[in-house]
Amino acid sequence: MIYALFALGAITGALCRYHLVRIIQSRQRGLFPVGTLLVNTSGSLLLGLIASLVATDPNWQLQLVAGAGFCATYTTFSSFMFESVQLWRRHYQRVALLNLCAQPLLGLSCAWLGLLIGSGVTAWLTTV
Repeated sequence: MIYALFALGAITGALCRYHLVRIIQSRQRGLFPVGTLLVNTSGSLLLGLIASLVATDPNWQLQLVAGAGFCATYTTFSSFMFESVQLWRRHYQRVALLNLCAQPLLGLSCAWLGLLIGSGVTAWLTTV
């Protein structure tokens, strides 16, 4: 059963990423890969939140399905790298460097923010 739930989370994450990136990129005129940035930062925030919320809960199945299943396929390191290389090869080095700097820094910030929000929610739930 856990494999089926993991697969469902992974399929859902991949489909959400594909459609969200496609919709954002179709509405954008610039070179910067905003769609990939958005899925990577929102996925980092979500994974931080999930990790914080289930840290005190022994329900590892939820963490597996939501974290490793959904978030791992929703975010995309390979697309981030490939888009950066493509920008560089097309002689948009400044945009490539901006992408290479912005995504890790924003992703780290969002993961940290997710952990903080989740810790606050967990603390609040224990006092209620």
